Amino acid sequence: MNRRHPARFPRDDQRVYDAYIAGRQSAAVSVAVRIGLFELLESDGPLPEEAIRERFGYHARPLRAVLGALFAMGLLERTGAGGYRLAPDASDYLVRGKPGWLGGLLDMEVENFLSPESLLTALKEGRPTVYGEEDPWEAHTADPERARTFTEAMHSISERPAAGLAEVVDFTGVNRLLDVGGGSGALSLAIAGAHPHVECVIWDLEVVCRLAEGYAARAGLADRVTARPGDMFGEPLPEGFDAVLYSQIFHDWPPEKDLDLARKAFAALPSGGRILVHEKLVDDDGRGPLANALVNLDMALWTEGQQFTESGLRELLAAAGFRETQRAETAGYWSVVTARKP
Repeated sequence: MNRRHPARFPRDDQRVYDAYIAGRQSAAVSVAVRIGLFELLESDGPLPEEAIRERFGYHARPLRAVLGALFAMGLLERTGAGGYRLAPDASDYLVRGKPGWLGGLLDMEVENFLSPESLLTALKEGRPTVYGEEDPWEAHTADPERARTFTEAMHSISERPAAGLAEVVDFTGVNRLLDVGGGSGALSLAIAGAHPHVECVIWDLEVVCRLAEGYAARAGLADRVTARPGDMFGEPLPEGFDAVLYSQIFHDWPPEKDLDLARKAFAALPSGGRILVHEKLVDDDGRGPLANALVNLDMALWTEGQQFTESGLRELLAAAGFRETQRAETAGYWSVVTARKP
């Protein structure tokens, strides 16, 4: 990269320009996921540009731009004969059906991309705007296809950190775990898979519970991972559990609602019971990680909430009555904060 600075402009503009151009990366990867490019190259690659164009029937010039962008991003590799093949990261995380597939989230970006226009609307109206005037959670209840798409997207980004959580948390003494708003059950499946003594119950909207049951059946864990319809704000949490898990739930709601959820967990748990809060945490000084700070923009578009800091979560759990708070990193940008009821 050319780092020369003209005399009139001694300060590097790269940071600002990179911020402007960054959205093109998400667009290129999301479109490649949607059209099935990664699956094609996984099964039939390496392939030259012409063969890829013939398979899809797309125009040569924009396809060349997409392939070139993915190559420059390090997601595709070029062979000596001019063919394209998947780079290891793309093979591991962008091929549908593989463990850790992240394509569900990227595919959802095609229709629900965070554009400057949508962010400006959120700033002006102060509410989630991803579905226009509709509340996102009510929209998922009314539209099973939207619920399926969203649940698949959340599952796709949860498998790896879920496996990490199952490794770093000590589940000694936890025989039954309530996974509140557990979605597909990615966290419950990882926990039950790694700890045969733990039974997990996913507590979510009825339409989501039906999807979760399918994930549990496909994982061969339907005997220990079940789903029960419930309303986490409209009902007390069920009792009879040693631990309550909130994974990527607190960031959806304002702090007062999160405190209510923590207090509900405290009320439902026995003495010695634990709460587990799994989130992408922002550093206390707000400087990073950049990816987690940027997720706050998604929260503005989708939810009423925000990403937490570790100190913010500690204060909230203490206010609910919990003690012995600890933090552990699970995978990537995720961490789990655990605390115990005295």
